[in-house]
Amino acid sequence: MKRLILILPLVAAACATFGPPEPVEAKLSTEQLVVTMSNGETCVGDRAAGTPITTGWSGKLSGCSQALPYEVSLDPHRNLLQGFFGELFKLIGLNGLAPNGQVRVTDSAGRAMMFISPPPTTPHDLH
Repeated sequence: MKRLILILPLVAAACATFGPPEPVEAKLSTEQLVVTMSNGETCVGDRAAGTPITTGWSGKLSGCSQALPYEVSLDPHRNLLQGFFGELFKLIGLNGLAPNGQVRVTDSAGRAMMFISPPPTTPHDLH
């Protein structure tokens, strides 16, 4: 009986780590949202044809085990250089630059996870 009491906290801790996966990263383009989950799955939220690019879009993620709701809010005021280089990249067959905006994914527990596009860069230590 004492062994069972000692093992129960370990079993409970192990079960807690096997909860539903959570969003850990979001990558945004003008056509698609790609969300990476904590278990390594990749979920996709495609912009529906005819949806204006200037405002964003919403829906449910697909291609993974959870169809989590998401919202993409794009910043309509992108700078001139970003617009120029984005269009130039498209002309030569590249995806272009990530648009400025926010991504909100609601996980299975109802918590909203916010991501920024393009992701912020971390400063490098010069020492």
